[in-house]
Amino acid sequence: MLSKITSILYERIIKPLKEVYSPREEIALGASIGIFWALNPLVGIQMYLTTVNWLVFKLFKIRFNLPIALAMVWITNPITLPFFYYTFYITGIFFLKLLNLHYEILSFEKFNMIIQTSSSMDFLDGVWFWIKFLLDDFGIPALFGGLVWAIPSAFATYHIVYKYITNHRTELAKKEGITLEEWEKRHIHTLKEIIKKEFSKKINSKKINS
Repeated sequence: MLSKITSILYERIIKPLKEVYSPREEIALGASIGIFWALNPLVGIQMYLTTVNWLVFKLFKIRFNLPIALAMVWITNPITLPFFYYTFYITGIFFLKLLNLHYEILSFEKFNMIIQTSSSMDFLDGVWFWIKFLLDDFGIPALFGGLVWAIPSAFATYHIVYKYITNHRTELAKKEGITLEEWEKRHIHTLKEIIKKEFSKKINSKKINS
């Protein structure tokens, strides 16, 4: 099982981080936002929320790499989901108790059975079943516990990913015998720059043909 999880994490997260050619800041922010939504017990709608987040940020001219953000959401995949969500739940129970709010603890066996039942349904039925479970038995402690993990993890992810990308690109630059700044100037472009470049190519091509 460990090797399967490692393989999924590499294919879904590490490999995209290595292969994407966006500015470092956009990659790091995308990873950070993806982790934030991944570490919330909102199974079935996390990717939609990430996309909405991207659209809202875009209105304020804040850019992040959406594919990387969506890839990071896969941290909570069908294999890891029971472990993560029950951890959110127990964390929420603990911190709410400190606030003198007490909830009956649900056993992991019952919790896992709910996940299996939800997963066996059609998408919409499964999401609705999970939402009802959140609201009735699991919701407040899990949501609270998820935020306890999500907020610091998002901040940490930004710095970790930024450093990882910097180190990776520095190695690539060394292979080409240039500095990191020169490598990024040569290889890294924003989406706007790519579109502008492609548009210019088409215009020039039309001029040549005419």
